[in-house]
Formats: sequence, C-alpha cells, structure tokens
Amino acid sequence: MLKREAPRAQSEYVYRRRLKAQELLPAIGVGIGVGALAFYMAYLFLQRTPLEPRELPPAEPKKRLLRGATD
Repeated sequence: MLKREAPRAQSEYVYRRRLKAQELLPAIGVGIGVGALAFYMAYLFLQRTPLEPRELPPAEPKKRLLRGATD
C-alpha cells in the first residue's frame, strides 16, 4: 500500500494573536470604502435612463372646473 502522508518535517506551531485596534483600522477602512463604492454604483445603476423607452399612456387634458360646479 502507498502511504499518502506528507513527509514529516519540523514545523513551527503557529497561533493567531489578537489584533490591536491600530492594526485593524486599515482593514475596517477598506471595508467601509468598498461598501460605499458598491452602494454608489448600485445607486447610479438604479438611476440610469432605460435604453428602451416604455410607451407612456396618452396625456389627458386637465379638467377645468367651472365657477360654482361641484364634482
């Protein structure tokens, strides 16, 4: 049978340390910037003029109310 284990080499034990607020600020800033950019692009996309104009219903003239008439 073949052994599929990786060759045993000396490896260092790596652990994750807690990051300080100063070290997190760049990542937080990038996250806020990307979020703002995505929001702005979605806003522009929703506000754009349609490429194929829809047919508008025919405009009706406004009704004029005569003096003393109640509708």
